[in-house]
Amino acid sequence: MGPRRRFLAHTVLIVALVVAAIPATLGSRTTPHPAPVALRGPSPSATPLPPPSVPVDERPQPLSLDLAVGQMMAASFGGPTITDGLRHLILDEKVGTVLLFGDNFTDAASLARLTADLQALGRQAGLPAPLLVTLDEEGGRVMRVTDGVASLPSEQELGGRGPQGVHDAVAATAVGLHRLGVQLDLAPVADLRTNPADAVIGDRSFGGDPAVVGPLVAAAVGGLHDGGVAATLKHFPGLGGAAGDPHAAMPSDGESLNQWAATQARSFQAGIDAGADAVMTTAVVVPGLDPTGTPALFSRAVVTGLLRDRLHFQGVIVTDGLGMGGITMLYSLPDATVAAVRAGNDLVLLNSADAAYQASAIETVKQQVRSGTISSDQVQASAARVIALRARWPVWAPSLMDLSAAPPTFELAARRR
Repeated sequence: MGPRRRFLAHTVLIVALVVAAIPATLGSRTTPHPAPVALRGPSPSATPLPPPSVPVDERPQPLSLDLAVGQMMAASFGGPTITDGLRHLILDEKVGTVLLFGDNFTDAASLARLTADLQALGRQAGLPAPLLVTLDEEGGRVMRVTDGVASLPSEQELGGRGPQGVHDAVAATAVGLHRLGVQLDLAPVADLRTNPADAVIGDRSFGGDPAVVGPLVAAAVGGLHDGGVAATLKHFPGLGGAAGDPHAAMPSDGESLNQWAATQARSFQAGIDAGADAVMTTAVVVPGLDPTGTPALFSRAVVTGLLRDRLHFQGVIVTDGLGMGGITMLYSLPDATVAAVRAGNDLVLLNSADAAYQASAIETVKQQVRSGTISSDQVQASAARVIALRARWPVWAPSLMDLSAAPPTFELAARRR
């Protein structure tokens, strides 16, 4: 067996073992429990099963440091043309995810061509799974794609249709995203709007009552899945109780741990129970959750302690964009990237148009792994989670070449698990 074939075989084994280790409950769609989320330690049932036994000489080898760290990074770029800087990030730094914004395409055809070209770059780079293309398509005032995709109203308006109406509308949008080459939507918003003075959530939320919002969040997750797109809950641990906007400055929220467990945690738990593939952490200071005052996105107590250990989320934890004003006022991009990884985030959104700055952040993470400041095992585990997500939600290739082709018909989300 040649070196390339042996590498591909090892990669397939890595993905297979990660997928095998994900509990079956991740893909189930259950009715959110109306009671507050209990703050408990990891339960025996949440302990991943050991991977299947394979001969010693066939066990998959760890990814190289460059490849492992690259799978944890999401690059971005400015303008409608793939830049030399982005090519370097994918081909040389092995970045496995690209975050798109509205200025990267003009219509459905240009988006389809762009995602096809990005996938070709990913194949050229030898990535262990299809490159992941992601963007924000919430509906209402947060939409990136205005052509070729069914538009959605704000969550506040959409929620009035009830869970089935939410599911059907979101599924129609997801079919359009899928056929244009988008695998991960940074939606739905799971925040409860508990503070009327909040400056960022507003009508982006389904509301303020977790008993109402939870089923709607779960329905949105199911709709994305049934349309062929992975779902991201955001913005953990919740922005709806904060008065500020992290795009401008670092907001704070005075709620206690018990208040959080009875409100925001319940809507996120509903989305997790519905099988959300990713959860986005955000920049908000909540002393009741981390007394040190560390912004949630960079707090191991919040990212690992609450999301991973308390809510038992076993999918991909993705950061909010590190280019937000509230973050750049306090951290350089390299420092923010390191802090995000140390907190337990699996995928870091490097939303900067400066490819050299993004590359410096990636190199800083590698230096921290080499020095032992960041655990190599943690990096390997995060890379494996991201690769597993990409393997579950591949691109529908014909959609990239022929926009007149009939959209695929998707069955239940369990089909993907």
